[in-house]
Amino acid sequence: MYNSNRSVFHRYLIILIASLLISACADDDNLDQPAELFPFDSDYYLDVTWHQSSGVGAEEQYVFLQPLILENIAITVSRNGVISIINLKNGDFEQSIELNSVISAGIGGNEEVWLVATRDAYVIAVDAKTRMERWRTRVSSEVLARPVIYQDMVVVRTVDGKILSLDRQSGKIRWQYQRAIPDLTLRGTSEPVISRDKIFAGLADGRLIAISPDNGEVIWDIALAVPTGRSEIQRLIDIDGDAELYGRVLYVASFQGRVAAIDVERGQFLWARDFSTHTGIILDDKVLYSSDDNGHIWALDRLNGATIWKQDKLAHRKLTRPTIIGDYLAVGDFEGYVHLLSRYDGHFIARYQLGQFDDLGWELGTGIIVPPIVKGKDRLVVVTRGGIVYVLALRERNDNF
Repeated sequence: MYNSNRSVFHRYLIILIASLLISACADDDNLDQPAELFPFDSDYYLDVTWHQSSGVGAEEQYVFLQPLILENIAITVSRNGVISIINLKNGDFEQSIELNSVISAGIGGNEEVWLVATRDAYVIAVDAKTRMERWRTRVSSEVLARPVIYQDMVVVRTVDGKILSLDRQSGKIRWQYQRAIPDLTLRGTSEPVISRDKIFAGLADGRLIAISPDNGEVIWDIALAVPTGRSEIQRLIDIDGDAELYGRVLYVASFQGRVAAIDVERGQFLWARDFSTHTGIILDDKVLYSSDDNGHIWALDRLNGATIWKQDKLAHRKLTRPTIIGDYLAVGDFEGYVHLLSRYDGHFIARYQLGQFDDLGWELGTGIIVPPIVKGKDRLVVVTRGGIVYVLALRERNDNF
């Protein structure tokens, strides 16, 4: 292991030891048990349009392998380095691309280039037309957030606290921003938000920064969360969930910290309230939605942060970030359930459990850690940990059928 990754290794080792100590000291009766799911009446249900295997998926690793959804195809990547191209209309498997690398993040890019990152600290660009590798650039450490394209650059975040700008055509490093990180962090990094001539990034020390895409210089730097408590675990703060920009206001939340609205031109808080999540937030024109670390789903007023409603019947089910689909919210959980809720009051609309299949065609339970993705008006694309891609459709029940 080369030197730049040594501190990262030590940090993960601390997290592992801390987790084992917590587990050893806890009685089964004291552990938070996932909420039991109860049936409900609804005029709607979720129906599987098609499903397709995209390889081994994330396997047993906690890595967010988000697919890239384009107009006609879904591009997925598996932990073992296989890119799969799947027809979105019918689920037909079109092609696979072998990268011969262990993948550490989801696939980014657009109609021209697809971007992946590897455990051994490479960023790889694949030409979308030729479907051949265009370049492969080594960075300072592992990348856990998928690379983001902005104009003629690729913006990459590494687990050792760096943000880098790579040339989109050649992969050459243009500049890098570096920030010291705490000894103890969550395993993960949020995707940068790039807009209004700024790169916005939430950091492992609970701070939020805006930097220039031209040279990586800091424009402003504010503290979203401040460590409290005596132990390292109590003082652990991190911004791992994705943020959302609405006009000139950035909405962001942290683990063991706050959720806040920030004026991005001045770098000042408009409002903030105590909140803890590692999954991030999503917005519509009036409401902010998030699933917190207890598995509760919240709807907050976008203008002042006041609670509109809270759904607590999915407690401790390790929910994904919510996804907006029409008048509803969709979330996945650790048992492979997709839950559909009303955006307006949080009541349940529909539920469906996904799974992977063994060699005999039997469906096996598996979890969901990547948020569902909306395709069209009433379709959801969901990828399980086992690498099965599902397209679900929301349908109305017909009592005469």
